[in-house]
Amino acid sequence: MTEEMRNGGYPEGAEKQSRHSSLAAKLVICVGKAQLQAVPVTDDIILGQEQKDGYLGIPSGNVMPDHGRLVRQENGFAYEDLQGKGCTYLNDLLVSPENFPGMKQIPLSDGDVLRFETSGGTSGPEERTVLLYRRRYVENAQWRELKLDQNTSRYYISRHEEKTGPEEAFREESVITELPRHYGILSCVGGKWTLRDNNTRHGVYLNNHKISEETPLKEMDVIRIGDTLFLFRDGKLEYSHEESAQNRLSIHIEERSVWDFFRKKILLEDIRLTIDPGEMVLILGGSGAGKTTFINAVMGYEKAKGTIKEGDRDIYRNYNQMKYEIGFVPQQDLLREDDTVYDTLDNAAEMKLPVSLDKDSRKARIEQVLELMGLEREKDSLVEKLSGGQRRRLSIAVEFIADPSLFFLDEPDSGLDGIMARTLMENLRRIADENKIVIVITHSPDRAADLFDKVVVLAKSQESNVGRLAFYGMIDEAKEFFGTDSLEGIVKRINREDEGGDGLADEFIKKYKELEEK
Repeated sequence: MTEEMRNGGYPEGAEKQSRHSSLAAKLVICVGKAQLQAVPVTDDIILGQEQKDGYLGIPSGNVMPDHGRLVRQENGFAYEDLQGKGCTYLNDLLVSPENFPGMKQIPLSDGDVLRFETSGGTSGPEERTVLLYRRRYVENAQWRELKLDQNTSRYYISRHEEKTGPEEAFREESVITELPRHYGILSCVGGKWTLRDNNTRHGVYLNNHKISEETPLKEMDVIRIGDTLFLFRDGKLEYSHEESAQNRLSIHIEERSVWDFFRKKILLEDIRLTIDPGEMVLILGGSGAGKTTFINAVMGYEKAKGTIKEGDRDIYRNYNQMKYEIGFVPQQDLLREDDTVYDTLDNAAEMKLPVSLDKDSRKARIEQVLELMGLEREKDSLVEKLSGGQRRRLSIAVEFIADPSLFFLDEPDSGLDGIMARTLMENLRRIADENKIVIVITHSPDRAADLFDKVVVLAKSQESNVGRLAFYGMIDEAKEFFGTDSLEGIVKRINREDEGGDGLADEFIKKYKELEEK
């Protein structure tokens, strides 16, 4: 297997000042056979032929002078077509009023594929133009390539080396992790390549559409499996894994138990998952499943039997040091009523920020957090005069002032109406977009479901009376897994019948365990 290492580059004149911004999204530009180029995007920008202020120049005959626009929205970017001539495809669907009715600006999801064509789909190989959208910019992400040999009839996209010989698998231990043994199969018949899902846990996506059967590949198709993107072009697979392992949160709880009247009572058991920086994760669970127990164990506040790591640092072993890097907002706030908002944050900064930080830097941090949490206009208001939503945002700001890398919140929207709760969750989304890990328990998940990256579903086994992992993955995948169209419907599936549920906790615990073991 021949492999070439390449780093994403910048087009001439790209705005390099935004390359370090944790709020940047990323476009990977693919034009013909040219080297891939990765560009950070932080603000509205027009996609066109010429590189100039407010424009991203794309050197292709398939790109019009003012082809389209990326528009920054609350939770990412949207694409706006500026031509109206059938020149752009989003995930193989023509961008048109018929296909996207009433949507002048189409929100983009991580892994979306924009394809530009001005030649009726007859573009030559040197002009084919594809843009890959990633929600977060990862600096120095590497692209590797594998040249596909048509005499090798099948390639396994895999992470385990168990085969040798002519059907040797495509395996990269250092690039692809936390995935099943075989999770995609490439086959070649008569010089034509096809792709199929090998019964994976979360699916194989082609141009961001989940495939359910063997599907032909065409030039410049994009495959997504987990966080890994593969570009199929010129007889090769080029691939990049958006790895954030340096600060990835790895959770392995073998057991969390307590002693009650000299008897051991197990609360949680056998929970394994990983969370990447920049992800906002929902903790969802049935009654008594151990949601608060889970976050207390992960924070190190109540240690479990197991291992909790951030990158290569063990939280349990280094708790006295790392507890200052962990933010926690409980259900009830502990604010002093007769302080102003600014004084509250100033006191928190004095206690939580390094003593070596000068006064101007501390003030700048306070102003930054006030802006992030939407509290600038209230900074001189007394805490007792704040609304319920403003108090909750201030409680979050008090914890976030120290810039923690891990942020836990137990029902932060409790007692808030729908609009206030939604606004609060949008603030938490902004925190996650600062490359933080945000973990939230809420009893009203559907009003902000689109803001979460993933969901942890805990269920209390009726057989053992112990909280277990019933699912971990993306929101839409969770709904599909539980066969419901809402997150609250998931809770109904796993709650006991005497609690108004379907009593299926053990069925889904077993189903997910079987998926994990594949």
